[in-house]
Amino acid sequence: MKRKIVVTGASSEIGLAIVKKIVKPEDELLLQYCRRPAGCEELVHGHSGSRAVKADFTSPEELSAFCALLDETDVVINAAAVTKTGLLPDMTPADISAMISVNIKALTEICMAVIPAMCVRRSGIIVNISSITASRASRGQSVYAGTKGFVESFTRALAAEYSSRGLRVNCVAPGAIEAGSLRELLAYGEKEVKASIAMGRLGSPEDVAEAVSFLCGPGSGFITGQI
Repeated sequence: MKRKIVVTGASSEIGLAIVKKIVKPEDELLLQYCRRPAGCEELVHGHSGSRAVKADFTSPEELSAFCALLDETDVVINAAAVTKTGLLPDMTPADISAMISVNIKALTEICMAVIPAMCVRRSGIIVNISSITASRASRGQSVYAGTKGFVESFTRALAAEYSSRGLRVNCVAPGAIEAGSLRELLAYGEKEVKASIAMGRLGSPEDVAEAVSFLCGPGSGFITGQI
């Protein structure tokens, strides 16, 4: 059965891994990116009606234009995020605004855009990508951790509001994944990071994609409101 799948932050390593894992040949894709379009454009090739869309979610106008494309969406993966590291007094207003705009405001407005039609069809899946920092933050992550705490509380609340109408809303909170901003930290203390992980190794973008794929599939049909 054809599905319309929307993935934000689709050009990141985790975003690309998610798309590759969950998408079937018959699906229609809407992939949002802010930078690095090549990967997204390659993935939409061959999927009828699919497109990769450049949208900077720190811009209210670009966010609004993107939300206007979300009619009849079946699956939403909110993976777009901004990470800025630093002690709170050292953060700039622009840094704080960017994290709030992308990690909170964009995610909220995207959910607002897709939920009414999902309720009419009594079917829909939303998976929000959080972070282990929401429950176990480190120095320099106060604002970022706060935004991810919002994501998790928001996920639970949406599930409480709309699960009875056929929607399933869940969250994946990756730990130490060998991708993106974590590589900067590894340059300073790879041994220390790995020592803090029970399995003694870093996770991969594909590990995150497996969890997201499960939450989008029939095997998780009785799971909602979970992190």
